[in-house]
Amino acid sequence: MLHIINLFVLDKIFKEAAEGTLSPMSKMLYINCLTHHFKDKPATISAAVAFEIFESDIDNYKKYQNLFEQLHKAKLITIGTRSIVFNNVWGKFIDRSKLEAVKPEEYVAGFTFRLASHFKDELFASQQLVELAQMKNKLNKSQVHRLIEIFVVEQDTFQKKYTNFSECIKHCSYWIASNADKAPKEVVKSGAKILGK
Repeated sequence: MLHIINLFVLDKIFKEAAEGTLSPMSKMLYINCLTHHFKDKPATISAAVAFEIFESDIDNYKKYQNLFEQLHKAKLITIGTRSIVFNNVWGKFIDRSKLEAVKPEEYVAGFTFRLASHFKDELFASQQLVELAQMKNKLNKSQVHRLIEIFVVEQDTFQKKYTNFSECIKHCSYWIASNADKAPKEVVKSGAKILGK
């Protein structure tokens, strides 16, 4: 996607899409976030849509908070409770003829929909998800992993689909909090003999 969202597109975003004037630092932050998100994305219509990142995924978020607020005021992003949505302001400036189409069943109204199993490896690899679930629900790592397995199977059974990993991990986090009692209990083995045996 990076050869589609190029310097021409960035210039148009800052000059035409942004409302008001942005500082050079807020522009650099915006470019950095777009580069990080789009660097591994294929040049497809479905990959060119708006995206969301969690504040917890940004190292030292407080340091950049005022810059994100500038971008929010300029309507390039929308700051939510725990996440930031990067609004699709680039869509009207990119060369759409260079974007590949996708299958209709995978792409509806600008979004790609995927089952939870598509994100399973990423869920297991998310140290933040696992640590947060452990801390909030008083579980150990193996219990959290078991809950992730149940979550994936359950959501696939219901054919629940997600537009991106952020949406899936958010649902998984809330699901674990609501279903912590489904975690396998720790079995305490004792070496003591039972009387009468």
